[in-house]
Amino acid sequence: MYIIYGNQRKISHVWNHIKKQHTGEKIAVVGFPKKLPENYLRNKQVTFYESLTIKNKWLKQAEAFLAKFEDQYDGVIFYVDCSKKEAEQLKKIAAKYRSLVTVTVASDTAITIEDYPLKQVA
Repeated sequence: MYIIYGNQRKISHVWNHIKKQHTGEKIAVVGFPKKLPENYLRNKQVTFYESLTIKNKWLKQAEAFLAKFEDQYDGVIFYVDCSKKEAEQLKKIAAKYRSLVTVTVASDTAITIEDYPLKQVA
């Protein structure tokens, strides 16, 4: 699992991450309605889903999305700017699924991308 930290506009970093980690793979970018960077990633073979609708329940919605679509996507990026605590909870969820998961986290640090290898759970 990858976590992208920072408060500035992260989309160029997300795109670089996609090119580096997901070359030739089918990717879904999932987020809240009208909060996804569709203009920047248009025509880049990325599918967008505005599947998250309730800010304080997005983790349950994220797990439902992974359960439904994990066989269709090699990677799923949750473009949500969540808290570090929510990212930690998503790690536990992501360990149950095959798709490589990435999440954006709001923080006061410079933009960084950290890799957290997950041990798959049955």
